[in-house]
Amino acid sequence: MHILILEDDPGVSGLYANALQGDGHRVSVCASFEEGRKALRQVVPDALLTDVRVGSYNGLQLALMFRSVSENGTIVVVSGHGDPVIADEAKRIPATFLVKPVDLSALRSKFAQ
Repeated sequence: MHILILEDDPGVSGLYANALQGDGHRVSVCASFEEGRKALRQVVPDALLTDVRVGSYNGLQLALMFRSVSENGTIVVVSGHGDPVIADEAKRIPATFLVKPVDLSALRSKFAQ
């Protein structure tokens, strides 16, 4: 499975990428919304993992773009805040919402085939 990760913290994106690559997934990491949008236009991945706050952008915007080109692709949204409004927005996409610090085994299970 090809997973696109949008996360502006290189330490966090590295943890996610290593865990998911360890499960045999192909991972592309983007550190900005612009990079993520460009990557999504070039090749539609099978899944998206996005932080909510990415610079001045909201990762839910990229999740909606992904959903428009991948009706059934897996989306996981992560945030440092357990905000019920964001959780509801993620549910409507539909996407899984996880709060940081993310348990890597729980994250990996969301992308299990």
